[in-house]
Amino acid sequence: MAGEEGSSTPSTSKPEAAEPTTTQPPPAEVVPPQTSQFGPVTEDRSELLSRARGFLTSPQIYAQDLHAKRRFLTEKGLRDTEIDTLLRELPQQAPIVPPRTYPPVPPSALPNLIIGLLRVFSWVLGGSAALIFLYHRFLLPRIARTSIARQSLKTHHLSLIRKLTTDLAVLKEAQSESYSILPRPEPFKEPEEFSTCTSIDAILAINSLPDKIPPITLLRCAIADFSKLHREENPSTEELFQVMEAKFPSLTTPEGSAVENNLWETLTTCPLFEGKPEGNSSNDVPRQTHWTYNSPEIPAPTPLKDSLQALSAAMPKLPKGPLPSSAVQNTLQTLSNLTGYISTQVYLPYRPPGHSLGPAEDEMRREIRALKGLVLNRRSFMPSLPRTNTYS
Repeated sequence: MAGEEGSSTPSTSKPEAAEPTTTQPPPAEVVPPQTSQFGPVTEDRSELLSRARGFLTSPQIYAQDLHAKRRFLTEKGLRDTEIDTLLRELPQQAPIVPPRTYPPVPPSALPNLIIGLLRVFSWVLGGSAALIFLYHRFLLPRIARTSIARQSLKTHHLSLIRKLTTDLAVLKEAQSESYSILPRPEPFKEPEEFSTCTSIDAILAINSLPDKIPPITLLRCAIADFSKLHREENPSTEELFQVMEAKFPSLTTPEGSAVENNLWETLTTCPLFEGKPEGNSSNDVPRQTHWTYNSPEIPAPTPLKDSLQALSAAMPKLPKGPLPSSAVQNTLQTLSNLTGYISTQVYLPYRPPGHSLGPAEDEMRREIRALKGLVLNRRSFMPSLPRTNTYS
């Protein structure tokens, strides 16, 4: 028995070693069980179970299908209960993952990419070269001409501005030289109609409205009236306004307050009126101010004014009123009327005369013929008059 078991052991080990390379294990020799002796048969079963357990736990057999394992163990002589026990003793088997399959690697796109890049670069370089050629051929000359024209125009404008500045300076100098001979304006000159007034009554004879009277004239005449009444004394501010209010009652009304303010401003700001405080008091009592009028100095006439006055005196004076009429003026008026009538008839459309004309038309025609003959005769026998060349 021992020899048979020893001889059967190598035969069973060879299929176990060759089993991972085949999908179906080769048939092995089945050892018939011995029924006469119980001890060796039990040991053989335990050894067979241990070898089957080791066979099942080997890495090559562990991943095999469960039905293939059961069929192989049945062929080795194991019972179904022993096979179930061995299979339950195995650790939990992970699900079988099918092998991964990858698609074939596509061919490399690098050559096509390089060709596309070269094509794009060629288009860009060609377009840039064309644009640069067009710019240098057409745009650059126009831009250069435009810039040169703008520069020349700017230079011309600057030269004109400098010339204008120089002309303005020369004009100012000429004006200052020519204005020096002109008479200076008099800032406090009275109107001619009020300049001869010496009293307020004379002013009332010209105008009775105080707002229409120059303030300088009204103040001057009020000071003169007060000096005549009070023996050459100068009036104070209150006395001066009392004199004017006595002659012009409208100054006491609310509407006349604006006129009084204007009179007061003229009295205090005009250099022709001089105010002198009354006495010298050391206390704080306000002193009254007495006003006097100083006539303005008459400026010396300028050479230009003397020349204008001499020219005005040398020119003949025209008679006032309408000019007397004469026969020559009547003749000239008649001829001008005739010329106007003939001019209007020249531009009228032609109308053939009728066979029968009225008496008024016949009379007008005879008068025109007579006047025409008279004018022609006078021109034929009129002596030639000497004419002088006149230049305008």
